[in-house]
Amino acid sequence: MFYLVQFFKILFKSPVRGFFLFLFSIILVFSIGQKNYLEEQFSRMIPENKAGDYFYALISTTESYQNVARQMGQLPGVYKVEILSETQIKEEVKSVLGSLQVDMTDSKLDLNYAGLKIVYGKELKPRAKDLIRDYLTHLVGEGNITLGAIKANDQIGDKRAQFISVIKTWGYSLYLFIIFIFWVVSLLSVRVKIAEASYLLENYQRKQKVGLKMALNGLTLIFILSVAFTFILGMPQLINLAVALGIFVVGISLHAKKYFWENH
Repeated sequence: MFYLVQFFKILFKSPVRGFFLFLFSIILVFSIGQKNYLEEQFSRMIPENKAGDYFYALISTTESYQNVARQMGQLPGVYKVEILSETQIKEEVKSVLGSLQVDMTDSKLDLNYAGLKIVYGKELKPRAKDLIRDYLTHLVGEGNITLGAIKANDQIGDKRAQFISVIKTWGYSLYLFIIFIFWVVSLLSVRVKIAEASYLLENYQRKQKVGLKMALNGLTLIFILSVAFTFILGMPQLINLAVALGIFVVGISLHAKKYFWENH
């Protein structure tokens, strides 16, 4: 009890250091113990990309293209429908004409068309894709629509999509590493104060390994409280809690050295 009291005296004298040690200890143990829960939360924060292949459709402006876009967006197998800007429409038309080796300037592309980008759901079967295209043709009328070829999902090589994939894969590990670093820093900041108190007690009260005993008592209590907090969300993973205990044991062992007064 003597060493536990001394440990908390140090924390009360340095409340900011003590607060962060408690805070990051609880977060660290919780994060390790509830690994599955946190990984699930990271997955929910960054939903899976469900966009599949797509095609463009040019619709005569005599048709209500906004109503067409709304109806197409409600079809099973359609991930989303985008209404294209005038610039996007011209680029798509120029691309088609270019493949036919027809050269036209923007001034000649005075087209009365609205453009839609129909994005399929991921892993949709070819037969279902054809049915969606047929439905669109029937909805608008064959003479009022031009369909582009089906293209592969352009988000495959998208850097943003790649970044999201990395975050989904490594998000929890990165988060845990950052929490661990903060915990180590907070532990070392308290260790400085423990070293000062340990030096005085060992030299003036003839006690041995005061720093180690204070850390053992204090960090053990903090670990127990952290474990209790971890149970708030249900049963944690016991193997992971054993890992957290191992980290705390290493943290305690950092206080095992004998301290000397250094004159500068």
